[in-house]
Amino acid sequence: MRKHYKFFLCVTASLFLMPAVAFAQINGFEKIKWEREKIAPGLQWKSSHTLLNDSISQNINILIINLNKRKLALIHNPENNVRTSIQAQEAGAIAAVNGGFFNVKTGGSVTYLKSAGRIPDLDTAKKWLRNSNLNGAIMIRSSEDMIIGKTMPNSWFDSHPEYEDILVTGPLLVEKGTLSNLPNTSLVINKHPRTVAGTRNSRKIILMTVDGRSAEAEGMTLAELAKMMLLLRCKDAVNLDGGGSTTMWINGKPFSGVVNMPSDNKKFDHEGERAVANILVVR
Repeated sequence: MRKHYKFFLCVTASLFLMPAVAFAQINGFEKIKWEREKIAPGLQWKSSHTLLNDSISQNINILIINLNKRKLALIHNPENNVRTSIQAQEAGAIAAVNGGFFNVKTGGSVTYLKSAGRIPDLDTAKKWLRNSNLNGAIMIRSSEDMIIGKTMPNSWFDSHPEYEDILVTGPLLVEKGTLSNLPNTSLVINKHPRTVAGTRNSRKIILMTVDGRSAEAEGMTLAELAKMMLLLRCKDAVNLDGGGSTTMWINGKPFSGVVNMPSDNKKFDHEGERAVANILVVR
């Protein structure tokens, strides 16, 4: 009996020690037929309108960015919300996705934000949201590398000028190659269009949009999104603003460069862009 008991303990322990990727299964992921295009040196675009979990339609767009050849920056408009495509063009970007959470009515970020080394409005520090969803941060250092990690006190961000661009967002989805523990909130458990950022390392960046709210694209829960980022070999990943904000733009592409199907017009087309306060741009 004692030998059997030891065997049971060993098997149980081994299950808990197995890498998280072993449990990150999305049926149909390995069968996805990706359309691939090299946009510029250090920038690849992958897209697929596909079925996952055997019957669920998804429309996915991915930017793979090599920061040895490209630059990544956070662009912010503190006064007005402007569509991702317009902000990206004005910034001279090659590609872009929408960024963090913002005030839909009055504009401006609702979380800590630093762009080009400047905090747009110091008075908003008292208004910045802090909750279980907003537990992550994107930190870009002199356009040379990007780190995704846990959010820190505002004073910590203020005292690290080497990070020229900082965005508090969330929830964190993947931490050091392991699926994060997600809060039980409606943002997390319901299926929505999603925008997400991930890092394979500090210089290899993944930006992804998943469309939703239509029969042609159901969207994902954040648990599903986290598994997707882990399967895309991201060591760290964090959720960005989604829903009607989810937009991916690539310079020179049809439909004013909007390559996904933004849902703010409640249609599965390229016309449903929502005006947003900030975006991540590739130069």
